[in-house]
Amino acid sequence: MATVVAVVISLIACEDDFDTVGSSVIGEPGFNADLYDDALLSAHSYDLPPVQTNGLPLNLLGVYEDEVFGAQEASVLSNVLLSTSNPSFGTEPVIDSVVLAIPYFSHETMVDDEVTYALDSIYGSSPFKLSVYESGYFLNDLDPEEDFEQSQRYYSNLEPKFMSNINPAPLYENESFIPSAKERVEYTVDEAGVTDTVRKAPALRLKLDNTFFQNRILDKAGSPALLNQSSFRNYFRGIYLKADQVNSGGTMMLLNLVQGDAGITIYYKTRVVDVTDIDEDGDVEDLVEMRRSYDLNFGGVRVNTFEQEAPQFDDENLYLKGGEGAMAIIELFAGPDADNDGVSDELEFLRENNWLINEANLEFFVNRNEVGDVDEAERLYLYDLDNNTILADYILDSPGQANKTTSISNNGHLQPLSRDENGNGISYKIRITNHIDKLLNRDSTNVKLGLVVTQNINLISTYKVLPAVNPEVERVPGSALITPEATVLYGPNAQDEDKRLKLKIYYTEPKS
Repeated sequence: MATVVAVVISLIACEDDFDTVGSSVIGEPGFNADLYDDALLSAHSYDLPPVQTNGLPLNLLGVYEDEVFGAQEASVLSNVLLSTSNPSFGTEPVIDSVVLAIPYFSHETMVDDEVTYALDSIYGSSPFKLSVYESGYFLNDLDPEEDFEQSQRYYSNLEPKFMSNINPAPLYENESFIPSAKERVEYTVDEAGVTDTVRKAPALRLKLDNTFFQNRILDKAGSPALLNQSSFRNYFRGIYLKADQVNSGGTMMLLNLVQGDAGITIYYKTRVVDVTDIDEDGDVEDLVEMRRSYDLNFGGVRVNTFEQEAPQFDDENLYLKGGEGAMAIIELFAGPDADNDGVSDELEFLRENNWLINEANLEFFVNRNEVGDVDEAERLYLYDLDNNTILADYILDSPGQANKTTSISNNGHLQPLSRDENGNGISYKIRITNHIDKLLNRDSTNVKLGLVVTQNINLISTYKVLPAVNPEVERVPGSALITPEATVLYGPNAQDEDKRLKLKIYYTEPKS
């Protein structure tokens, strides 16, 4: 009899103490496995106000238009830095050409045994107007209104202010610009003046005005304007790359302005003392003509500006759009709170069940009737909107290196878009098992969640939204600001119950 009692006590203890996350007891005697999908959810679309865009790792440039969100224009203002301070350009330097180059994201392909290139992160295929201007707007590193103790923030709505401070004579203008996948052929010049031809991957490559750079750079050699970076940034305040729509459509490009050989190269001829007797005339004091080049690099502060049309949102769908676009705000267990303690009655009830959470997920179905011709985002990012941080499931899903621009990860927590045989999006599944376990079994705060499209799941840094009275959103992930991609999803109020947004909690509990 004592043995039987001991076994019963052991079983009760086992049932009371089992882990709250996992699947090791599913189907075992003494436990029930079930699904709870009746959680009350609240979700709505949110049209983003102007957003902070300085400090982004990558930038958008161009025009993109789709049937759902309309036209979006993205332009970039950037500081330009000296490659060497107080440069010398020799005697009587004269410019051959000035080239602005920003490499595209691309990959090599083989066609008829020859290397060709295919461009990546290019959206659309129609021409747009591209202009380059000298900017007279000074970009501060530190905020003068905060006694220069905090970084200055610049927002995406500043184009009118930037345009009122430009040199009106464009350095480059093309009414019908389209990016090209052709490799580029350039020449380099070594210290001896020897030129060499090099072949490089495709790039945005623009020939700028020679006379302007002759007057503003080469003719200023030895002056205080070129003495150091600080004086140069005040003298030459930046370059504004301006995109405008032509007719309809357009092309949007994702660019990295600060890696590789991005920048402005000034190619020029000059006369220098022939100390090595290059012309072999025996005279090492005469002047000889040489080819030279000098680089101006993008650096310092960069600001993306956006002009974005806003669609009319309805209550049944969730509209997500990159750039200064749209996101969704989601509340789990959003039902009544009878005792007004800040915790819904539903959540209080579920916390009493002592469930082992085997899996919890949100599945977002694409509304194919509404999504139109948008470039569908491959990934979505769900984050803690109240604290502007990642969820616990992000950390536990073997993430890649945070804020690395090239790695891909978190396929368990934030699954890529599932597509049909025609490549059309079907759904996104986001697993939030640990987040739900913390809510139900560890009394974590039931925070609001933000849902955005993302260009790279590893870019988790957030950026300020322009301050407003009682804002719903204070910060947004930077990865959502560097893509024009979008989607339209069924929300929790959708008429189609099979595709309605639901929280699904797969759990195990002891049999009573």
